[in-house]
Amino acid sequence: MKYEFFFPELGEGLIEGFIVAYMVKEGEHVVEDQPLVEVQTDKVTTVLPSPVAGIIGKLPYSPGDIVTINDVIIVIDQGKGEASDGWNQDWLNLDTPKEKKHSWNDFGINLGAYPSVESDHNNDDTIVTLTSMRKEIANIVTKSFQTIPHVTAYAEADITNLLLHKAQLKQEQGLNVTLTPIFVKALSQALNEHPLFNSNEFNGALKRFTSHNIGIAVDTNDGVVIPNVKQVNEKTVDQLADEINELIERARLKKLLFTDTREGTITISNVGAIGGGFATPIIFYPQVAIVALYRADKKVVVTEHDELVIRKMLPITLTFDHRFFDGADGLRFINTFKSNLELHYEQYFA
Repeated sequence: MKYEFFFPELGEGLIEGFIVAYMVKEGEHVVEDQPLVEVQTDKVTTVLPSPVAGIIGKLPYSPGDIVTINDVIIVIDQGKGEASDGWNQDWLNLDTPKEKKHSWNDFGINLGAYPSVESDHNNDDTIVTLTSMRKEIANIVTKSFQTIPHVTAYAEADITNLLLHKAQLKQEQGLNVTLTPIFVKALSQALNEHPLFNSNEFNGALKRFTSHNIGIAVDTNDGVVIPNVKQVNEKTVDQLADEINELIERARLKKLLFTDTREGTITISNVGAIGGGFATPIIFYPQVAIVALYRADKKVVVTEHDELVIRKMLPITLTFDHRFFDGADGLRFINTFKSNLELHYEQYFA
């Protein structure tokens, strides 16, 4: 009996990738869950395990070959055979014919199928060809913009006391945590009060989730990727800080797993380090909302007693799907998030 192992969808909307290396050889026996092949898309690199036990009957592709979802990348004869010794790295042989070696870059990517500025339009330096990753980003944002009626609400949060409290804890207890995990936790608390924002669009309706799988927009050299932290509502700020740092590092090293980018429920983008006033982000379809945070600046603020004081003000935007939410819903949500940062920040350091 032959089992056909299809190339799976490794992320939201990711339908194409390439073979990095087969870890077994034809004729070898494999057991269930044994690593079979390393594959890479524009956003993730991962090893796919065997769903069944048997003998490797056919490896139809070579390292660097492009595959799409539902392509058969391995055929397994469900029987007995010679035991596998794990990784197969024959494709790294330096005796590869010169013309074939020249067609791959250092990572085994076939440049003919994954065009870049260096490989295409060499005779016209005014043409900048989109990389595969930029094309994928273009597809995602175009689908989102054409499908979703975007509305953006704007607010400013006074985070002066939050920053003072954070600095005090660093001095007294040596606690050193960045603002991003605090923002992520505050967003999760807002979702507790406005659970419909923690949803995906599903056939014209909302599919609600109990877990807050909050996507973190990561700026990389190749473009933005959005891995997500799973079950934020069940974790402390310290736990979130460790996970977020790890996700960001793996994203920039192109070592995200396919599970890192799946099942996200809402996205947060913290661009404060870059600067700028505020923007109108595009929702990461099929999610229905995205929160963005910008650079906090000192501003003169008028108090309730008509006094002029200098406070650190954080610009915030919430972009949401107008099919499911009205402007009042968005304003209530962003006001809750703002209140969490201004009045309830101490709980995030507990």
